[in-house]
Amino acid sequence: MRADAPQYLRTLEACCATGSLRRAADQLHLHHSSVARRRELIGKALGFEPTEPTGLLRAGLALTSWRLLDG
Repeated sequence: MRADAPQYLRTLEACCATGSLRRAADQLHLHHSSVARRRELIGKALGFEPTEPTGLLRAGLALTSWRLLDG
């Protein structure tokens, strides 16, 4: 997985925004198994599990910080 691949960033954003694998898949127009695989790879790259409540919070905070620094 390339850390700078935009599809992983969009997947993480959709998962954080919806809080649901299936809703994120609907938003991204992907099958839920594709989103699950991406989320698994994202978790390995980040070093924590974005499916758990604390991991989802950490991912959301990281995305917010990234947006503030980028913008």
